[in-house]
Amino acid sequence: MANTASQGRQDFRVDDMIPLQDEKISQEEFEICKTKIGVRSRQNGMLQRMVGRDLFQDGEASSEMSSALEALDAKLNYLIGVNMLNDASHSDMQERPVNLSVTGISFVTHQHYERGDAIRIKMMLPSFPPSILELIGIVRRAGAMQGRRQNIGVSFYFRCDDEEDTVAKYVYRRHREAIRAKHKQEHEQ
Repeated sequence: MANTASQGRQDFRVDDMIPLQDEKISQEEFEICKTKIGVRSRQNGMLQRMVGRDLFQDGEASSEMSSALEALDAKLNYLIGVNMLNDASHSDMQERPVNLSVTGISFVTHQHYERGDAIRIKMMLPSFPPSILELIGIVRRAGAMQGRRQNIGVSFYFRCDDEEDTVAKYVYRRHREAIRAKHKQEHEQ
């Protein structure tokens, strides 16, 4: 489940089904994108910070006020999540099986790529609230399959900490879920 990279650190990989769109971009566009944080990434970072429960950490609010604010917060988070899911379902992202790690992703595509091509990947990570990211990367592996499809491996190029943190939190959460499911299955046998 975990691969050890040449630097000696572990790179956890998870298999999942997520909405995804891939697009080949020119090397010039890639160089420009490297210097600019994507709008989706900025929005996602702001949303993740807004949804945090820092308001309830200090303990100064009355219990009635805290309960009312928590209920309101939960309802607003739900509405934000539903809105993001609706946006994703009306976009050109298609749900696909992927193998995801903090450093990259592999998936099957109908686009044609060669090793070294620059790529833009828009994906939605199923979390609460859902995380929609627009990432860039480099194709490291491109293998032909039947029916003009390719299985590609992409290394991410993160433009900000929010992009990397969002992917890392999701991958580590899914990895923990897989370990728990395996332990549960072993104890049931």
